[in-house]
Amino acid sequence: MRLNFSWRLRHVKFSIVTILLVLAVWYAVTAGHSIQPIFLPSPAKTFAAMFSLLASGRFFVALIASVQRILIASVLAVFAGGAIGILMGLSEKVEYFFNPIVQPIRYLPISALIPLLVLWFGIGENMKISFLFIAVLSYFIPLVRDAVRNVPQVYVDVAHSFGVGKWAIVKNIHIPHALPRIFEGLIIVNAIGWNYIILAEIINARNGLGYLINIAGRLQRSDEVFAGLMLIALVAIISDYLLRLVRERTFFW
Repeated sequence: MRLNFSWRLRHVKFSIVTILLVLAVWYAVTAGHSIQPIFLPSPAKTFAAMFSLLASGRFFVALIASVQRILIASVLAVFAGGAIGILMGLSEKVEYFFNPIVQPIRYLPISALIPLLVLWFGIGENMKISFLFIAVLSYFIPLVRDAVRNVPQVYVDVAHSFGVGKWAIVKNIHIPHALPRIFEGLIIVNAIGWNYIILAEIINARNGLGYLINIAGRLQRSDEVFAGLMLIALVAIISDYLLRLVRERTFFW
């Protein structure tokens, strides 16, 4: 425990040093006015814009809208992808059935689906959620499948030798053994949601983080764009840390 704490403390120190170096370079580059502020605003202007976004409440309103979209899409994708992934991990026949659909989507740029989704669902909320749903689903299914398939065969053989039924083996061996890796898949899903939410909200959005940044870009407020991106990264990092904390505390085997 002490070793783990010491490692984390050292990691935090290195992270702080890295951040300070980046800020120093950023300040040095912008202080000479060799780059126009519209392309790269100074740290002072960026942090002032960040304070304005927070103080006015605009960032929190946008954050709530984006989090709702990410949660709805992620919950639907986790339930659907979890069921399909578990069945694919348990049965080769099921895997052969779903592979012609799952494999191409994994290698297809998700952004290429936007025109098709606009055609199917219009430019409203359904398009945004369906886009996030497909993005999360395409990553989550293979993660769950591999987690279930990673169960050591010796555990299954021992259970068979004691006359344990097939579904009892799935319930008491496959699922518990796969749960830690499945939860790691949720951490990846969280990152995917934050990666694609900006793209989902650029098209005809009237709220959300993507809308906030898009409007700032149109108004040539690069300081606000940088501030918004930094705040989004901060929220994503915090959510990732909290999920990893739950993973360590809950699925410790």
